[in-house]
Amino acid sequence: MSSQPGSEVSIEAGVSVALGRIADSLDYESRWRSRIAQAVTQLDFAIGDQITLSGGAGTLDLPDKFAAKTGYMWSVRRLTARGWTAGTVTAYRNSTSGEPVAPWPDPGGSAGGAVFTFGRGELLLKPGDRLVFAAAGITGTVNVWGVADCFESWYLPFYIG
Repeated sequence: MSSQPGSEVSIEAGVSVALGRIADSLDYESRWRSRIAQAVTQLDFAIGDQITLSGGAGTLDLPDKFAAKTGYMWSVRRLTARGWTAGTVTAYRNSTSGEPVAPWPDPGGSAGGAVFTFGRGELLLKPGDRLVFAAAGITGTVNVWGVADCFESWYLPFYIG
C-alpha cells in the first residue's frame, strides 16, 4: 500500500486542528464551571435590625440594606421577626403599599415572632426590588433578620432550572 505524497502532512494537520478545538472546548468548559461555582453567594441582609416604633407602629425601610443591587437578584431564603407580644408585622415588596410577602399576624408566644423559609426562587427580588417591614399594634420591640441567595441576573435561568 502506498500513500499519496503529502497525505501524512494533511492528516497530521487535521488531527492538530481537531486537538486544538478539543483543548479550547475543555478550557471553555473549565472556565464556565468555575464561573458557575462562584455564581451564588449567601447574604445576611438583616441581622437583628429593629423597627423604630411610635405608638406601637413603625416601618423599617433600608433600601441600601434590603434591596437587590443593579445587575443582581436575590432569592430570599429566610425571614425572621421576633420580640413582640401583641400586634402584627408584615414584610412587603418595595413599599408598605406593595405586595405583602411575609405576614406575621400573631406574635407566636412570649418572645414573639416566627421564621419564614422560602424555597429556591419562591421569593425573588429583581434588581432594585427591596423588602420593607411594617409593624402595627405592637407591644414590645420588633427585630428582623433575613438571608438571601445573591447572584448576577444572567444566572436566573440556571438558578431556577
